[in-house]
Amino acid sequence: MNSKLSYVFRNEKKFYISITEYYHVKQLIQTMMKPDSHMGDKGQYYVRSLYFDSVDNVDYYSKLSGIDERKKLRLRIYDVTDNDVKFEIKNRHGDYIEKESLTITKEDAQSVIKGNYLCLERYSDSVAVKAHNIMVRQVYKPKVIVDYDREAYVYPEHNVRVTFDKFIRGAFSDRLFDGNIGMVPVIREPLFVMEVKYDSVFPEFIKQAISTTIIQHSAISKYCMVRDTLA
Repeated sequence: MNSKLSYVFRNEKKFYISITEYYHVKQLIQTMMKPDSHMGDKGQYYVRSLYFDSVDNVDYYSKLSGIDERKKLRLRIYDVTDNDVKFEIKNRHGDYIEKESLTITKEDAQSVIKGNYLCLERYSDSVAVKAHNIMVRQVYKPKVIVDYDREAYVYPEHNVRVTFDKFIRGAFSDRLFDGNIGMVPVIREPLFVMEVKYDSVFPEFIKQAISTTIIQHSAISKYCMVRDTLA
């Protein structure tokens, strides 16, 4: 089966940012970056991810241990009514992110959630093969769902992207397409998560705009945040 396939290798930095500083940074970057077209009239868009991990939680503990070379596997949708689902392997190499992604059907996503990984063999690409091998050999299972609202801005030259992830919430659930899950907020303080992504060059004028505010650089993992909050 043919699928939409993509590979992304970029720099990625994450920061906690207060609501006050968010408005300051937003005002600055709006003068130099374009709103992401996916936001539409709402000025943001919804993201839901279902994370998988091995039976012994190897990805969770790799993050807690600060291992530079680590990965995450997830299914991602942008509406609970979506019929297309992104299956992503997100590999971290220090500050660099390599994201391998393919689009699968809702039916195949539901099969994967149930532990029926054979459906991935119908996709003739390396991401499907790699995901299948990881999930079978290390006995991967669904762990948590993470929801948030994302506001995003882009600077096409150098492929720069700045996002603000708001109202991050999670649940121990595998019901990816259920809009009625009781989600729990995972950040108690009035904070958002700002992510900065770029290829090889981070334009100095955008860097200077961001540096005018007080932000806290952190190795943030929404997957681990939800697990720690709900533990």
